[in-house]
Amino acid sequence: MIIREVGIISCGIPIIFESHKETRKENVNLVLNSGLLSSILSFAEITISPIEYFQSNRFTVVFRKDWIPDHKTLKPYIVYVVIDNEKNVDKYIKKRVLPLLKKIMKKFKAKYNAKDFSQIEDFRKSLSKILNINIKTLDEKFVSLI
Repeated sequence: MIIREVGIISCGIPIIFESHKETRKENVNLVLNSGLLSSILSFAEITISPIEYFQSNRFTVVFRKDWIPDHKTLKPYIVYVVIDNEKNVDKYIKKRVLPLLKKIMKKFKAKYNAKDFSQIEDFRKSLSKILNINIKTLDEKFVSLI
């Protein structure tokens, strides 16, 4: 199982994004993808209930939403990961992926709570580790990150 992408978006705007270069198409617009993901999640929350992930035939998108103060309002932030959709992926999502996303969001909130994102490169490097660890199984990869 491969982690295809990991990122943080707010109101449809990508804040941080990392992906496997080999798996990402060159002509894909990051802002459009982020807006689409935000729209799908908002629609799902309004019509169904809060959800933690959704699956397609090939991929599973897992996410965690939280609110961060921005001056006088709260802004929604979504940390997400796109992984291959394989047999028993639900087990990995509950045991490994969701705790990892919770940890990423907690670190992000602690570092950038109502602050400027101009120094975001350090946080981007920690997300890059998720994609670059040379461990064979998804289970081993998430264990090493938590």
